[in-house]
Amino acid sequence: MKEVKIEKCPYCGGEEMIETVAGSYGGVVLSPVSNRGFRCVTLFATVCRDCGSVVRFFCKTPEKLYPKKERRE
Repeated sequence: MKEVKIEKCPYCGGEEMIETVAGSYGGVVLSPVSNRGFRCVTLFATVCRDCGSVVRFFCKTPEKLYPKKERRE
């Protein structure tokens, strides 16, 4: 996974970001693919510490959703 560095909040200009987990039900669930059942990964958020805006949602293991051979390019 490519690392993304957020320098400034696009809403307030704040420069201090924190990473959080998006709660107990905050996972990304993908419907069955190739009859392998459901796939789920934890969803994380980058939050501005000054204004509280969620600047980015992401999963740290996107390969668990779609193995490379199943991805559309």
